[in-house]
Amino acid sequence: MYKHIAMISFLITSIFWGAAGAQDVDYSGTSAANFLKIGVGARAVAMGDAASAVVDDASALFWNVAAIAGIENNISVVISSMNWLVDTRYSYVAAAMKIRGLGSFGVDMQFLDYGNIEETTVYDQNGTGRYFSANDLSIGLGYARQSTDRFSFGIKLKYIAEKLANANANAIGIDVGAVFITSFFNNNLRLAASLSNFGTKMQFSGRDLAVIYEVPGSPSGKQIPASLSTMEWEVPLLFRFGLSNYFVKNDAWTLLASYDILDSRDFNVRHSLGVEIGFKNSIYLRGGYKFNYDEMTYSGGIGMDFSRFLGYNITLDYSYNDFGVFGPFNQFSFIVNL
Repeated sequence: MYKHIAMISFLITSIFWGAAGAQDVDYSGTSAANFLKIGVGARAVAMGDAASAVVDDASALFWNVAAIAGIENNISVVISSMNWLVDTRYSYVAAAMKIRGLGSFGVDMQFLDYGNIEETTVYDQNGTGRYFSANDLSIGLGYARQSTDRFSFGIKLKYIAEKLANANANAIGIDVGAVFITSFFNNNLRLAASLSNFGTKMQFSGRDLAVIYEVPGSPSGKQIPASLSTMEWEVPLLFRFGLSNYFVKNDAWTLLASYDILDSRDFNVRHSLGVEIGFKNSIYLRGGYKFNYDEMTYSGGIGMDFSRFLGYNITLDYSYNDFGVFGPFNQFSFIVNL
């Protein structure tokens, strides 16, 4: 146990030392694939993204891959969808399976669809009548294992891609995480730490970067084919540390509170608070608040567990997320545990 505590303490110390050093340079606006920062799962989002020590289903593949080792059932499936900025659609699908003696395995996919966009040019600023599409995609494979009844660790390998018309970029990323259940508060206090999106850089290429270059000073206006060169960009490296605790947990009522710290290479440290009140393990009310965000502040939501009524472990969650001048966003999640 003491080795596990030392490991988590070392990870947490490294995170904060890195955060302190990163503040000397402003990296704002220097990351690609920023869709990787958008929270998934209506329960987690309703609790203000304070989820790294809370998640107990397949969406843990996003928040903290180590937590899939603690899913109660053998199989967990999560489907989530949300309207996003400027009429885009953000979707998430995940599945995790626990295999006795081997650990837990999972696969997930994030997809941000920008829809069809009408082409405009310098000469046709109202549109050419032609349309193109754009989207962002991440597909991950994760593995987690409980080394003791209190400590879990996990790792996930992901493929990240962005597409804009006929130009695209891709990268490979790695997530690692750990969850530790302490002996405090009747063995309910959980500590979690994770590092997400440690990987290669992204650089756009494709036939849309092909241009015709007119040679300066050429008397005949000589033109030659050329290709535009784009810079490489980092993917958003995210550090999370969280804790959660059930202050009330019985057959009638549950009261869960959580707190997360989020640090990224391209913004200052952010904090999140979340709370969940459950009644009869069937109805859940949730709320959260985010600190040091530009626009996001409060969130809320509700969850319905239908296992008592249908005989199947099915949950439907909804979240309302305030985004300041951009208005609210609504996310729905459908969860099946087998």
